Amino acid sequence: MAKPPFEYRIIILMFVGGCIPILITTMLNHYFDYSVKQSMELTFILCIPVAVWMASKINDRWHDDQE
Repeated sequence: MAKPPFEYRIIILMFVGGCIPILITTMLNHYFDYSVKQSMELTFILCIPVAVWMASKINDRWHDDQE
């Protein structure tokens, strides 16, 4: 399977990195009745897998450039 062009991959990474934490915080705050502080703390913990995924994708890109 061919990878999408670099521009599309960067847009996806920026969207995930910029929007997912905000959406998680908002959902926890509004739908699960957590306080803002609790929502932010849980978002920090829940975003660790997102950060690992993003780091692996950036690392893939780094190795693509070296070849």
